Amino acid sequence: MKFFIAYILLIPSLLFAEKDIKKEHQDLFSKIDHISVQFKQTIYKKLRNRTINRQGEAHFSKPNYFRWNFVNKDFGNEEFYYNGKKLTHFREKEKVVTHYNANVGLAKELNEVVNLVLDPSTLHNRYDTSKVEKEKNQTKLTLSPRAGVATEIASIEVKVSDQRKYVKDIKILYMDGNYTQFQFKNPRFSANDLKIFTFSKKGSFTIRNHG
Repeated sequence: MKFFIAYILLIPSLLFAEKDIKKEHQDLFSKIDHISVQFKQTIYKKLRNRTINRQGEAHFSKPNYFRWNFVNKDFGNEEFYYNGKKLTHFREKEKVVTHYNANVGLAKELNEVVNLVLDPSTLHNRYDTSKVEKEKNQTKLTLSPRAGVATEIASIEVKVSDQRKYVKDIKILYMDGNYTQFQFKNPRFSANDLKIFTFSKKGSFTIRNHG
């Protein structure tokens, strides 16, 4: 589930000093209650020198709702839902629906990620902005885990659209040489119907419950 760490980096910045970056994040995201994006995901596995590509759409709403729709013709489509109480993972190809209690480890981890997306102040408790570069119509930030933070992440590169004020590209580099990259486009900030965060598909599915 490493790719979910990427969700914590949907945070824009236009300034160079880290204290100003924090202020910019807080000012911007205090005004955002909903966000939806289209994305392309790339996962690189160093040991096998293998790259996996997926695409899809993600939706987030305060306080901690999320839905991720992953599309992959080889591995099948996957969907993740969280409605504030229950995490649901749906694998279309296998027709398997797995429900997780909000108190189990996976649900807590993903819920924390969404909180970080919608409340960036938490991010600064775990990462330092080690480098900021201004490029054409965008800002590139390099984030490094703070000393003492237990993590497999070596660094994170984030490219932010200065005009639209949303993250265009995220690349997470792991200490083992693997990386995960998300490229985002077509952000929408209109309100999400909260019903989309609850799994409601009809069909003959294998139902599993954990936690």
